[in-house]
Amino acid sequence: MLSLMALTSCLAFVALLLCFSFSVNPQPNHYPTASAPTSWTNSPSLPQNFTSSSGEIVRPLLRLNTTRGMSFATGFYCFPPCKSFFLSIYILYIDYPVYEGNVKYIPPQVIWSANRARPVSENATLQLTSQHGLTLRDSDGSLVWSTSVVNRSVAGINVTEAGNLVLFDINNSTIWQSFDHPTDCLVMGQTLAEGMNITANSSSIDLVESQFYLTLRAYGLYGYFKSNHTLEYYYNIVYTTSNGTILVDKSIKFMNGNLTMFSTLSDTDNALPIFTFPPAKSIQYMRLESDGHLRLYDYDGFQWEMVSDLFNMDNCDYPTVCGHYGICNNGQCTCPAGTSGNYFKPVDNRRAELGCYAITNITCQDVNSHLLLELNNVSYFSDVDNVAFNTTDEESCKRACLGDCNCKAALFQTLNGNLSDGNCLTLSEQLELVSVLSTVPVKPKQSRFRTGHATQMEEREICGTLYYNLPVDGNVSVLATGLEGLN
Repeated sequence: MLSLMALTSCLAFVALLLCFSFSVNPQPNHYPTASAPTSWTNSPSLPQNFTSSSGEIVRPLLRLNTTRGMSFATGFYCFPPCKSFFLSIYILYIDYPVYEGNVKYIPPQVIWSANRARPVSENATLQLTSQHGLTLRDSDGSLVWSTSVVNRSVAGINVTEAGNLVLFDINNSTIWQSFDHPTDCLVMGQTLAEGMNITANSSSIDLVESQFYLTLRAYGLYGYFKSNHTLEYYYNIVYTTSNGTILVDKSIKFMNGNLTMFSTLSDTDNALPIFTFPPAKSIQYMRLESDGHLRLYDYDGFQWEMVSDLFNMDNCDYPTVCGHYGICNNGQCTCPAGTSGNYFKPVDNRRAELGCYAITNITCQDVNSHLLLELNNVSYFSDVDNVAFNTTDEESCKRACLGDCNCKAALFQTLNGNLSDGNCLTLSEQLELVSVLSTVPVKPKQSRFRTGHATQMEEREICGTLYYNLPVDGNVSVLATGLEGLN
């Protein structure tokens, strides 16, 4: 009888212990898959609806738990004050206290968005059907986004352990996947094929595409800034043999500890790390950000941290670091000034990085009364779309800008140091310039030339002249000559 009582007490203790352990270590829901047809309405009544520690509302529709409390989820998401929502894929980390205390929802990290240019409101609907795949409609019924599945029957959808959103058929074959339509991020295991882009958001809370994008081309990895002309600010050129044979059908893959380029070449030396970085502590992702930087992030157990700035360039090498008309010199931003007076003012005296503005705007009333103001030793972007150039002499390039009231800037590069023979580009907007010392070699944007196992960095000598076009009434346009890297 005593032993029976002791056994009963022991079992009660075990049951109590198990109950206690469950109550203080609740397991997050795990629901990575849904079958067609299914429909969700964006509202607080969704089964999962919570607010992060920084105010974002998160409503996961699919969620896959990975390791160390991390999850990949797909669902509705908004930035405070949360008047509109995005359909996104995000990384979740929910801090469940070991002892008594409130559950802490760490701000999610958005890695992909379907409707970045057109957020939806409360009561928007997401439908999964076998005929159309995913269809997102706003609360008024208007079509916002769809997967545009054609002639395929969708059986279901799931979010994978790599953070890929996949539509699959009855044979579990992939019909559509978010990895084929990247936005501003890459996650571990994701591949960027030749011709694919990632495009930065306009800001950390505005997911509309900005002017910065990164793409894989035939010769390597390139970073561009979309302006009146496409401007190259980063390049990483990769060859596979000592005689300059170009890698064919290239792709880059985000692996643990590196971003590596692969090719369809059959030889064993067809993989080349473009970037190397510390191995992941949890889930890593890299994002092309609104300032043009490509940054790598990881969760260190307490917060998300920036692990590496992968382009490893000087701040002055980024096109918008000093804003419109700003001049970058050793990381400091200033406005252009002439010996006869100042013609530009900073947008904000306390924030030089916002750039400058012309004291008097350009008009078309009297384009023949403009004067030239000279500024020596400046450089511009490393490359500009070649089709925009006209071959001419320096004086003709100047006159082309002087006679055009829409000309804010003109770039002229001499060929072999001859002012009568060069390339001229007129611009209707002028971004940041870099002030440099003439005849001093300056480290360019990173360039990798694949010659066996060797990597070499180029150096260029930069020397240019910037001319400000000043109308009698103070209107200003710009002319630059001899600038870096124009082909």
